[in-house]
Amino acid sequence: AWTAKWINLDLSSKISPPRSGHVAFGLNEKIYVFGGYAEDETTEERYPTNDLWVFNPAAAAGAESSWKNVEPPSSSQPQSRLVAASVTCKLDKDTSVGVVIGGWDSKKAGTGGDILKDVQVYSEDDRDSAGSSDSSNNNGTWKELSTDVLQQSTSRLCAVTLAGEDETSSSTKILIHNHRCTDHVILLDVQTSEMCQQPVTGSIPSARGLHSIVRLPGTNRIVLFGGAAQDGNMSNEVFILDTESWAWEEIESIDDGPSPSPRASPCLIALDSDSCIVFGGATNTDAGLHGCSDTWLLDLVETKWTQLYQDESTETPPGRNAATLTPLPSKPSGLCEDENDNDNSQFFLLSGGW
Repeated sequence: AWTAKWINLDLSSKISPPRSGHVAFGLNEKIYVFGGYAEDETTEERYPTNDLWVFNPAAAAGAESSWKNVEPPSSSQPQSRLVAASVTCKLDKDTSVGVVIGGWDSKKAGTGGDILKDVQVYSEDDRDSAGSSDSSNNNGTWKELSTDVLQQSTSRLCAVTLAGEDETSSSTKILIHNHRCTDHVILLDVQTSEMCQQPVTGSIPSARGLHSIVRLPGTNRIVLFGGAAQDGNMSNEVFILDTESWAWEEIESIDDGPSPSPRASPCLIALDSDSCIVFGGATNTDAGLHGCSDTWLLDLVETKWTQLYQDESTETPPGRNAATLTPLPSKPSGLCEDENDNDNSQFFLLSGGW
Protein backbone atom coordinates (compact mmCIF):
# COMPACT_ATOMS: atom_id res chain seq x y z
CA ALA A 1 0.00 0.00 0.00
CA TRP A 2 1.16 3.53 -0.75
CA THR A 3 2.06 5.91 2.06
CA ALA A 4 3.01 9.59 1.84
CA LYS A 5 5.17 12.06 3.72
CA TRP A 6 5.44 15.82 3.22
CA ILE A 7 8.97 17.25 3.41
CA ASN A 8 9.70 20.97 3.63
CA LEU A 9 12.51 21.98 1.28
CA ASP A 10 14.36 24.93 2.81
CA LEU A 11 15.62 26.36 -0.47
CA SER A 12 18.22 29.10 -0.71
CA SER A 13 16.43 30.60 -3.72
CA LYS A 14 12.66 30.67 -4.24
CA ILE A 15 10.26 31.82 -6.93
CA SER A 16 9.68 35.54 -6.47
CA PRO A 17 7.15 37.01 -6.27
CA PRO A 18 4.95 34.17 -4.93
CA ARG A 19 2.06 33.13 -7.16
CA SER A 20 -0.93 30.92 -7.85
CA GLY A 21 -2.67 29.79 -11.02
CA HIS A 22 0.67 29.13 -12.74
CA VAL A 23 1.56 26.03 -14.76
CA ALA A 24 4.44 23.58 -14.36
CA PHE A 25 6.03 21.01 -16.65
CA GLY A 26 8.97 18.63 -16.47
CA LEU A 27 11.69 18.89 -19.07
CA ASN A 28 15.04 17.07 -19.28
CA GLU A 29 14.98 16.13 -15.58
CA LYS A 30 14.09 19.66 -14.45
CA ILE A 31 10.83 21.33 -13.39
CA TYR A 32 9.72 24.59 -15.01
CA VAL A 33 7.09 27.01 -13.68
CA PHE A 34 5.56 29.61 -15.99
CA GLY A 35 3.28 32.58 -15.40
CA GLY A 36 0.50 32.74 -12.84
CA TYR A 37 -1.10 35.37 -10.64
CA ALA A 38 1.79 36.98 -8.78
CA GLU A 39 1.52 38.98 -5.57
CA ASP A 40 3.91 41.81 -4.70
CA GLU A 41 5.13 41.01 -1.19
CA THR A 42 5.34 44.72 -0.28
CA THR A 43 2.22 46.26 -1.81
CA GLU A 44 0.17 43.01 -2.00
CA GLU A 45 -0.80 44.04 -5.54
CA ARG A 46 -1.72 41.05 -7.71
CA TYR A 47 -1.01 40.83 -11.41
CA PRO A 48 -0.54 38.20 -14.16
CA THR A 49 3.04 37.39 -15.08
CA ASN A 50 4.94 35.63 -17.86
CA ASP A 51 8.24 34.85 -16.17
CA LEU A 52 9.83 31.39 -16.27
CA TRP A 53 11.57 29.56 -13.41
CA VAL A 54 13.50 26.29 -13.36
CA PHE A 55 14.18 23.81 -10.53
CA ASN A 56 16.99 21.28 -10.95
CA PRO A 57 16.67 18.45 -8.39
CA ALA A 58 20.01 16.95 -9.44
CA ALA A 59 22.16 19.94 -8.52
CA ALA A 60 25.93 19.60 -8.64
CA ALA A 61 27.62 17.76 -5.79
CA GLY A 62 27.63 19.87 -2.65
CA ALA A 63 25.03 22.29 -4.03
CA GLU A 64 21.42 22.57 -2.95
CA SER A 65 18.48 22.35 -5.31
CA SER A 66 16.93 25.78 -5.81
CA TRP A 67 14.81 27.86 -8.17
CA LYS A 68 16.43 29.97 -10.87
CA ASN A 69 14.84 32.61 -13.08
CA VAL A 70 15.23 31.79 -16.78
CA GLU A 71 15.16 34.58 -19.35
CA PRO A 72 14.52 33.43 -22.93
CA PRO A 73 14.78 36.09 -25.66
CA SER A 74 12.20 38.79 -24.95
CA SER A 75 11.00 38.60 -28.54
CA SER A 76 9.73 35.07 -27.92
CA GLN A 77 8.16 35.67 -24.50
CA PRO A 78 4.47 34.61 -24.35
CA GLN A 79 1.73 36.91 -23.08
CA SER A 80 1.19 36.98 -19.30
CA ARG A 81 -1.48 34.55 -18.08
CA LEU A 82 -2.96 32.43 -15.33
CA VAL A 83 -5.26 29.35 -15.26
CA ALA A 84 -3.68 27.95 -18.43
CA ALA A 85 -2.73 24.29 -18.96
CA SER A 86 0.66 22.74 -19.63
CA VAL A 87 2.16 19.39 -20.62
CA THR A 88 5.48 17.89 -21.65
CA CYS A 89 5.69 16.45 -25.17
CA LYS A 90 8.39 14.23 -26.61
CA LEU A 91 8.79 15.19 -30.27
CA ASP A 92 11.31 12.40 -30.89
CA LYS A 93 13.66 10.24 -28.83
CA ASP A 94 16.05 13.16 -28.29
CA THR A 95 13.75 16.20 -28.12
CA SER A 96 11.22 17.12 -25.44
CA VAL A 97 9.35 20.42 -25.16
CA GLY A 98 7.06 22.12 -22.68
CA VAL A 99 3.68 23.21 -24.03
CA VAL A 100 1.46 25.95 -22.52
CA ILE A 101 -2.15 26.17 -23.71
CA GLY A 102 -4.57 29.08 -23.43
CA GLY A 103 -5.19 30.88 -20.14
CA TRP A 104 -6.39 34.29 -19.01
CA ASP A 105 -4.49 37.57 -18.99
CA SER A 106 -6.48 39.55 -16.41
CA LYS A 107 -4.62 42.80 -17.18
CA LYS A 108 -5.87 45.78 -15.14
CA ALA A 109 -8.71 45.30 -12.67
CA GLY A 110 -12.09 46.01 -14.22
CA THR A 111 -11.00 45.51 -17.84
CA GLY A 112 -12.06 41.87 -18.09
CA GLY A 113 -8.70 41.00 -19.61
CA ASP A 114 -8.07 38.57 -22.46
CA ILE A 115 -8.96 34.88 -22.60
CA LEU A 116 -6.26 33.38 -24.80
CA LYS A 117 -6.25 30.79 -27.57
CA ASP A 118 -2.55 30.47 -28.30
CA VAL A 119 -0.31 27.43 -27.81
CA GLN A 120 3.25 28.22 -26.74
CA VAL A 121 6.12 25.71 -27.00
CA TYR A 122 9.26 26.02 -24.88
CA SER A 123 12.43 24.28 -26.04
CA GLU A 124 15.22 24.10 -23.48
CA ASP A 125 17.97 23.41 -25.98
CA ASP A 126 16.75 26.03 -28.47
CA ARG A 127 15.61 23.31 -30.83
CA ASP A 128 12.11 23.92 -32.10
CA SER A 129 9.68 21.49 -33.71
CA ALA A 130 11.29 22.15 -37.10
CA GLY A 131 14.69 21.08 -35.77
CA SER A 132 16.42 24.46 -36.01
CA SER A 133 18.85 25.43 -33.27
CA ASP A 134 20.46 28.60 -31.91
CA SER A 135 23.44 27.81 -29.71
CA SER A 136 23.98 31.48 -28.84
CA ASN A 137 21.10 31.35 -26.35
CA ASN A 138 21.34 29.00 -23.37
CA ASN A 139 18.03 30.03 -21.80
CA GLY A 140 15.81 28.22 -24.26
CA THR A 141 13.23 29.68 -26.61
CA TRP A 142 9.47 30.10 -26.73
CA LYS A 143 7.68 29.64 -30.04
CA GLU A 144 3.97 29.97 -30.78
CA LEU A 145 2.77 26.72 -32.30
CA SER A 146 0.41 28.16 -34.90
CA THR A 147 -1.83 31.21 -34.92
CA ASP A 148 -5.40 30.37 -33.86
CA VAL A 149 -4.65 26.64 -33.71
CA LEU A 150 -7.21 26.24 -30.89
CA GLN A 151 -9.82 28.26 -32.83
CA GLN A 152 -11.54 29.27 -29.57
CA SER A 153 -10.23 31.10 -26.51
CA THR A 154 -10.04 28.96 -23.39
CA SER A 155 -8.97 29.14 -19.76
CA ARG A 156 -9.48 27.13 -16.55
CA LEU A 157 -8.82 24.08 -18.71
CA CYS A 158 -6.64 21.02 -18.24
CA ALA A 159 -4.52 18.94 -20.59
CA VAL A 160 -2.52 15.72 -20.70
CA THR A 161 -0.18 14.06 -23.19
CA LEU A 162 -1.56 10.86 -24.69
CA ALA A 163 0.28 7.54 -24.57
CA GLY A 164 2.68 6.67 -27.36
CA GLU A 165 2.60 3.56 -29.48
CA ASP A 166 3.94 1.32 -26.70
CA GLU A 167 1.80 2.93 -23.93
CA THR A 168 4.89 3.49 -21.75
CA SER A 169 5.96 6.49 -23.82
CA SER A 170 4.16 9.71 -24.68
CA SER A 171 3.03 10.85 -28.11
CA THR A 172 2.99 14.27 -29.72
CA LYS A 173 -0.79 14.40 -29.21
CA ILE A 174 -2.33 16.37 -26.35
CA LEU A 175 -5.82 15.83 -24.95
CA ILE A 176 -7.48 19.08 -23.84
CA HIS A 177 -10.60 19.25 -21.68
CA ASN A 178 -12.53 22.45 -20.90
CA HIS A 179 -16.08 23.56 -20.08
CA ARG A 180 -17.16 23.09 -23.71
CA CYS A 181 -16.26 19.38 -23.73
CA THR A 182 -19.73 17.98 -23.04
CA ASP A 183 -19.75 15.54 -25.97
CA HIS A 184 -16.12 15.56 -27.11
CA VAL A 185 -12.52 16.17 -26.11
CA ILE A 186 -10.00 18.25 -28.04
CA LEU A 187 -6.95 16.58 -29.57
CA LEU A 188 -3.95 18.68 -30.58
CA ASP A 189 -0.87 17.32 -32.37
CA VAL A 190 2.16 19.43 -31.45
CA GLN A 191 4.18 18.02 -34.35
CA THR A 192 1.69 18.91 -37.10
CA SER A 193 -0.28 21.75 -35.42
CA GLU A 194 -3.49 19.88 -36.25
CA MET A 195 -6.48 20.10 -33.92
CA CYS A 196 -9.72 18.09 -33.94
CA GLN A 197 -12.72 17.34 -31.75
CA GLN A 198 -12.88 13.68 -30.74
CA PRO A 199 -16.45 12.52 -29.94
CA VAL A 200 -16.87 10.67 -26.63
CA THR A 201 -19.56 8.39 -25.17
CA GLY A 202 -20.49 6.93 -21.80
CA SER A 203 -20.96 8.79 -18.50
CA ILE A 204 -19.63 12.12 -19.75
CA PRO A 205 -18.57 14.69 -17.09
CA SER A 206 -20.79 17.76 -16.88
CA ALA A 207 -19.42 21.12 -18.04
CA ARG A 208 -16.72 22.36 -15.67
CA GLY A 209 -13.45 24.23 -15.29
CA LEU A 210 -10.67 24.34 -12.68
CA HIS A 211 -10.60 20.53 -12.66
CA SER A 212 -7.59 18.21 -12.92
CA ILE A 213 -6.68 15.32 -15.21
CA VAL A 214 -3.79 12.87 -15.35
CA ARG A 215 -2.88 9.85 -17.48
CA LEU A 216 -2.29 6.63 -15.58
CA PRO A 217 1.25 5.48 -16.52
CA GLY A 218 1.49 2.51 -18.85
CA THR A 219 -2.17 2.78 -19.85
CA ASN A 220 -4.56 4.57 -22.20
CA ARG A 221 -6.71 5.76 -19.29
CA ILE A 222 -7.20 9.39 -18.27
CA VAL A 223 -8.47 10.26 -14.77
CA LEU A 224 -10.51 13.45 -14.22
CA PHE A 225 -11.24 14.81 -10.74
CA GLY A 226 -13.14 17.76 -9.26
CA GLY A 227 -13.72 21.17 -10.78
CA ALA A 228 -16.42 23.83 -10.71
CA ALA A 229 -19.42 24.56 -12.92
CA GLN A 230 -20.04 28.06 -14.23
CA ASP A 231 -22.59 28.62 -11.42
CA GLY A 232 -19.85 27.93 -8.85
CA ASN A 233 -21.02 24.49 -7.76
CA MET A 234 -17.99 22.29 -7.10
CA SER A 235 -17.48 18.58 -7.69
CA ASN A 236 -15.62 15.68 -6.12
CA GLU A 237 -16.56 13.29 -8.92
CA VAL A 238 -14.04 10.93 -10.52
CA PHE A 239 -14.24 9.92 -14.17
CA ILE A 240 -12.01 7.74 -16.34
CA LEU A 241 -11.70 8.15 -20.11
CA ASP A 242 -10.47 5.21 -22.18
CA THR A 243 -8.63 6.78 -25.12
CA GLU A 244 -9.02 3.65 -27.24
CA SER A 245 -12.82 3.38 -27.01
CA TRP A 246 -13.27 7.11 -26.17
CA ALA A 247 -15.82 6.16 -23.52
CA TRP A 248 -16.13 7.91 -20.14
CA GLU A 249 -16.89 5.98 -16.95
CA GLU A 250 -17.81 7.55 -13.61
CA ILE A 251 -16.03 5.93 -10.66
CA GLU A 252 -18.06 5.65 -7.47
CA SER A 253 -16.85 4.47 -4.06
CA ILE A 254 -18.00 0.93 -3.27
CA ASP A 255 -18.55 1.41 0.44
CA ASP A 256 -19.60 5.07 0.35
CA GLY A 257 -16.73 5.74 2.72
CA PRO A 258 -14.85 9.02 3.26
CA SER A 259 -13.92 11.05 0.20
CA PRO A 260 -12.51 14.51 -0.57
CA SER A 261 -14.94 17.39 -0.34
CA PRO A 262 -16.09 18.96 -3.63
CA ARG A 263 -13.33 21.32 -4.75
CA ALA A 264 -11.79 23.36 -7.56
CA SER A 265 -8.15 23.67 -8.65
CA PRO A 266 -6.84 20.60 -6.77
CA CYS A 267 -3.52 18.88 -7.43
CA LEU A 268 -3.86 15.41 -9.00
CA ILE A 269 -0.95 13.04 -9.64
CA ALA A 270 -0.70 9.39 -10.73
CA LEU A 271 1.42 6.95 -8.71
CA ASP A 272 0.93 3.88 -10.89
CA SER A 273 -1.61 2.38 -13.29
CA ASP A 274 -4.26 2.13 -10.55
CA SER A 275 -3.51 4.82 -7.95
CA CYS A 276 -3.69 8.61 -7.70
CA ILE A 277 -3.01 11.28 -5.08
CA VAL A 278 -5.18 14.38 -4.58
CA PHE A 279 -3.93 17.35 -2.57
CA GLY A 280 -5.49 20.70 -1.77
CA GLY A 281 -7.89 22.74 -3.85
CA ALA A 282 -10.55 25.29 -2.89
CA THR A 283 -13.82 24.20 -1.30
CA ASN A 284 -16.91 26.19 -0.30
CA THR A 285 -17.58 26.75 3.41
CA ASP A 286 -19.97 28.96 5.38
CA ALA A 287 -17.08 31.40 5.80
CA GLY A 288 -16.31 31.45 2.06
CA LEU A 289 -13.65 29.70 0.00
CA HIS A 290 -11.27 27.51 1.99
CA GLY A 291 -7.87 26.35 0.76
CA CYS A 292 -7.58 22.65 1.64
CA SER A 293 -4.46 20.90 2.91
CA ASP A 294 -5.82 17.33 3.07
CA THR A 295 -4.12 14.53 1.10
CA TRP A 296 -6.02 11.59 -0.37
CA LEU A 297 -5.10 8.30 -2.03
CA LEU A 298 -7.46 6.97 -4.70
CA ASP A 299 -7.34 3.20 -5.32
CA LEU A 300 -8.99 2.55 -8.68
CA VAL A 301 -8.96 -1.24 -8.22
CA GLU A 302 -11.00 -1.13 -5.02
CA THR A 303 -12.59 2.21 -6.04
CA LYS A 304 -11.81 3.52 -2.59
CA TRP A 305 -10.53 6.77 -1.11
CA THR A 306 -8.06 6.74 1.80
CA GLN A 307 -7.27 9.95 3.65
CA LEU A 308 -3.52 10.13 4.21
CA TYR A 309 -3.54 13.54 5.94
CA GLN A 310 -6.44 15.49 7.39
CA ASP A 311 -7.17 19.10 6.48
CA GLU A 312 -5.13 21.61 8.49
CA SER A 313 -2.77 18.89 9.72
CA THR A 314 0.52 20.20 11.12
CA GLU A 315 2.30 17.59 8.97
CA THR A 316 1.14 19.04 5.64
CA PRO A 317 1.85 22.28 3.76
CA PRO A 318 -0.59 25.14 4.46
CA GLY A 319 -3.91 24.83 2.64
CA ARG A 320 -3.99 26.14 -0.92
CA ASN A 321 -5.56 25.93 -4.35
CA ALA A 322 -4.28 26.68 -7.86
CA ALA A 323 -0.89 25.17 -6.95
CA THR A 324 1.13 22.65 -8.97
CA LEU A 325 2.39 19.22 -7.90
CA THR A 326 4.87 17.92 -10.45
CA PRO A 327 6.72 14.56 -10.64
CA LEU A 328 10.45 14.83 -9.94
CA PRO A 329 12.81 12.58 -11.93
CA SER A 330 15.03 12.09 -8.87
CA LYS A 331 15.30 12.84 -5.18
CA PRO A 332 16.28 16.52 -4.69
CA SER A 333 19.92 16.97 -3.70
CA GLY A 334 20.44 18.00 -0.10
CA LEU A 335 17.40 16.03 1.09
CA CYS A 336 18.20 13.85 4.10
CA GLU A 337 17.97 10.09 3.74
CA ASP A 338 14.78 8.53 5.09
CA GLU A 339 14.58 4.96 6.35
CA ASN A 340 11.26 4.58 4.52
CA ASP A 341 12.75 5.43 1.12
CA ASN A 342 13.05 2.50 -1.27
CA ASP A 343 13.29 1.73 -4.98
CA ASN A 344 9.57 2.47 -5.38
CA SER A 345 9.74 5.90 -3.72
CA GLN A 346 8.50 8.78 -5.86
CA PHE A 347 8.98 12.49 -5.27
CA PHE A 348 6.70 15.36 -6.34
CA LEU A 349 7.38 19.08 -6.12
CA LEU A 350 4.63 21.34 -4.73
CA SER A 351 4.85 24.93 -5.91
CA GLY A 352 2.83 28.06 -5.23
CA GLY A 353 -0.89 28.27 -4.60
CA TRP A 354 -3.29 30.59 -2.84
